[in-house]
Amino acid sequence: MADTLPTDLPALDFVPDRPMGWAPGLARDVTVWPWGTNPPGGFRRAAGAFDADGRHLPGSHCWRYADSPVTVIPERDPDVQPQDHLAGRWLFGGLYYAHFGHFLVETTSRLWALEQSGPVAGILFFPKKKLTHEFKLVRQYLPFFAALGLGELVLRAPQVPVTVEELVMPEPGFGIGEMSAGRPEYRAFMRNRLGNAAEPAGERDIYVSRTGLSGRRGTVVMESRIEDLMAAAGYHIFHPQGHSVVEQIAQYKAARRIVALDGSGLHLAAMVVDPATEIAIINRAPSMNIDDYVLQFRHFAGIDPVTIQAIKGCWSPEGQRFVKREAQAHIDFPTLGAALAAAGFIRDDDGWVDPPMDQIETRLTQLSESFGAPMAYRDLTA
Repeated sequence: MADTLPTDLPALDFVPDRPMGWAPGLARDVTVWPWGTNPPGGFRRAAGAFDADGRHLPGSHCWRYADSPVTVIPERDPDVQPQDHLAGRWLFGGLYYAHFGHFLVETTSRLWALEQSGPVAGILFFPKKKLTHEFKLVRQYLPFFAALGLGELVLRAPQVPVTVEELVMPEPGFGIGEMSAGRPEYRAFMRNRLGNAAEPAGERDIYVSRTGLSGRRGTVVMESRIEDLMAAAGYHIFHPQGHSVVEQIAQYKAARRIVALDGSGLHLAAMVVDPATEIAIINRAPSMNIDDYVLQFRHFAGIDPVTIQAIKGCWSPEGQRFVKREAQAHIDFPTLGAALAAAGFIRDDDGWVDPPMDQIETRLTQLSESFGAPMAYRDLTA
């Protein structure tokens, strides 16, 4: 009979300010199945670990939100045998993501346990993507692990079943939604480790830009105009993806005022900023993901960011599924400028007027070419 996800699987007991109270527990002679033959729908995926008697280990479930796991118990092909054996003790790290935001909130969520697990040979992950060679996925974030002081550890995200001599499976200490607050051990681990990775270096006032990212990731149409106006107000325009993780940490630690669209870079900023830093977050999509960043800054740094809602509509590719986080927002510039001025991030809102429509149309033409479809508009003020 095929393995299935139990209908009574409990949610994580995730209380941000309560210590984990975790003592390392070992599972021995574990078989890890990174892929199952069952392909669940949506964002779920089949992966799991099994003990020597073939029983699924619930600690190998992966979590994004506290209410249910993102993994289901994998159905195992009886004709497939493990192709590698990992000797020694390994820490289970969950899913290994290539996307920076999901890497930070999910892939790092169990690293806090390294303070209590004792020496380990390495960290074992489920790969998020099917690739010919696992190192293609792992290598992207080797500098991040080095910044955490974990550069000596072996990182594995095997694409085929493997056996493990000893596997430590701690609970995740970070995630999305209510898990954005983090647990105390996770917050301390990340702030201490990343905080020691670099001395403050950089500008005091920065605007964190998304203009260097693919338009498919969702942003603000005419964000370049926000850049120009923020630069005129004395802000340095910072493109995180153009800097090493150590340089990003150094800049966030040096900043005393940060203005940004909500986006992945803020997850890292919240882990290292000085508690005296002023933060303003501009909502960039018709969703409330901005709340996750507010929760994280509050619990990680004791900061209550200013949040700005200035979206009056958005564009998305006609005939394609509407994804809120990938929408192209239509910002009301007078509203945005007035909010920044009222919160003290800029001196006044002079010049914060909507761009000419011909400039917007030019940008929409570029987006249409990128998506291969006309851009359809949704009015969010009606």
